[in-house]
Amino acid sequence: MTQRPAADVALLLRLEHAVAEILTAPQAAAAVLDAIGQALGWSAGALWQVHGGELRCAATWSAPGRDFAAFEAATRTLTLAPGEGLPGAVWRAGEPAWVREFGREASFPRAAAAATAGLEAAFCFPLLSAGYGVEGIVEFFTGRLEDPPAELLGTAKSLGRRIGEALARARADEAVRRSEAQLRAVLDSALDCIVIADADGTVLEFNPAACRTFGYARHEAVGRELAELIIPPQLRQSHRQGLQRYLESQQPRVLDTRVEITGMRSDGTQFPVELTITRVAVEGRPVFSGYLRDLSAQHAAAEELRASRRRIMEAAVFERQRLERDLHDGAQQRLVGLGMTLARARTALPDSPARAAAILDDAIGALEEAAIELRNFARGIHPSSLTRYGIGAALADLARRSPVELRVGDLPGERFPAAVESAAYFVISEALTNVARYSGTDAALVTVAVEDGRLVVSVADEGRGGADAQLGSGLRGLADRMAMLDGSLEVHSPAGQGTLVRARIPV
Repeated sequence: MTQRPAADVALLLRLEHAVAEILTAPQAAAAVLDAIGQALGWSAGALWQVHGGELRCAATWSAPGRDFAAFEAATRTLTLAPGEGLPGAVWRAGEPAWVREFGREASFPRAAAAATAGLEAAFCFPLLSAGYGVEGIVEFFTGRLEDPPAELLGTAKSLGRRIGEALARARADEAVRRSEAQLRAVLDSALDCIVIADADGTVLEFNPAACRTFGYARHEAVGRELAELIIPPQLRQSHRQGLQRYLESQQPRVLDTRVEITGMRSDGTQFPVELTITRVAVEGRPVFSGYLRDLSAQHAAAEELRASRRRIMEAAVFERQRLERDLHDGAQQRLVGLGMTLARARTALPDSPARAAAILDDAIGALEEAAIELRNFARGIHPSSLTRYGIGAALADLARRSPVELRVGDLPGERFPAAVESAAYFVISEALTNVARYSGTDAALVTVAVEDGRLVVSVADEGRGGADAQLGSGLRGLADRMAMLDGSLEVHSPAGQGTLVRARIPV
C-alpha cells in the first residue's frame, strides 16, 4: 500500500472557491464532481439528491481516460433508503465517512460492481442546508487503499454546506417557478375574470378572461388604478372610500361576499357583473383578488323569459277573444237562426202542416251546417285525430287540408304525452302556414324522430328563405311554446336557400 502525502491546504482552499463559482452555473452537479474529483485525484464519483424518502443519483463522473461505464450504470439506476449502502449510511449519520475495501462490503448494493471496476476505497460526505438538513450526498471512489488526510474532512464539511445550501436555493427557486407557472396556468385558464390589486388600488394582475370581458390587453391594465379602469365614474368615489375605510378599520363589509355591481368596458359601455373580493394571504400591505363574472347573458335570458311570459299571456287573451268572436260570428249565429226557424215551424204547424215540414227540413239542414262548423272549429283548437290516434293520423289529416304538398318521412310508432304531441302538431301546422304564405314554393318535407330523449320535429322547404324567428309572431309564439316544455326551436333560413324549422321537445 502506498502512502498518500498530506493534502495541500492551499489546494483545498482553491477548490472551495472553484466549487463556489461552479454552483452559480447551470448543470452544476456534473461540474462540481469534475472539479473535486480532478483536484483530489479520485477515479469516479456520484452526486445523490434526496427525493421524498429516498436517495436518487443526480449525476455521475469518471476521471479522464478511465472507463467505469458498468459501475456508473449500476449507480444511476439505484435508489437508496436511509442507512442503505454508503450514501444511505452517511445520510442517516449526517457526517463524512471513509470506507476501505469498498468492493468487499457485502452490505453495499454496488459492492460487486465496484470490485469488478477495481474501485477499492470510497469517501462520502453529506450536503447540508440550514433549513432542510441533508440535501444530498457526494461520494468518490479510488483504487488506492489509504486513509484520507485530516484536512480533507474539514474541506468536505465546508463543501457539503456550500453545495447543500446551493441545492436548497435551487429547490426553493424551482418551487417558486413551479408555483408561478401553476398560478399563471390557473389565471390563464380561468373562465371568470380575475383582477389582483394592491392596497392603493393599483392593478397587479389581469387575467385573459378579464382582458376579453373588459377589452384591455394585460399590459394596458397592469399598473393602472382599478377604479379608473373598470368601475363606472358614478361609482368610483364610493369604491375608493370603501377601500380606505377597510385599510383604516380592518372591518370588511363586502369581502368574501358575492355582490352584483356595474362594470365598465374599455369603450365606456356599462354592464352587470357579479363580484367577489378576497384578501390574499401575503405579508405586508394588503393585496386583494377580485373575481368577476359578466351577467349580461343571464340578464338578457331573464328579460327574454319575462318577455316570453308576457307574450304567452297576451297570446292567451288574444286566442280567447278570437274563439269568442268565431263562435259569435259562426256557430252561435247559426244556432240563433235555427231557433227562429223552429219558432216559425211551431207557428205554422196547426194551420199548414206541409209548410211546417218544409221549415223543419230547413232547420235540420241548418243544424247539420252548425254541427260541421263546430266540428271544424274544434279541429282548429285541437284535432280529434291527434287525441285519438297520435301524430301520424293528425299529419295525414293535415296533409289533406294543407295548401302545399306535404311529404312526410318515417314517423315513430309510439305515442307521446299529449302536451308533446300537441306542441309537435302546432309546430308543423304553423311552419306549413308560413311555407304557403311566404316561401314561394308549393312543397315541404316533414320529419319526426326521437333523438336523445327528445322528439325532433323538422319542416323544410326549398323556397326563398329569409325567415326571421324574432320578427314573425307565429314563430316567436312557437318558441315560447317550446320554452314552456323545456324544448327549443331553431330556424335556419339563408336568403335564397330555403327554410328549416326544427323543434326539440323533451319526451
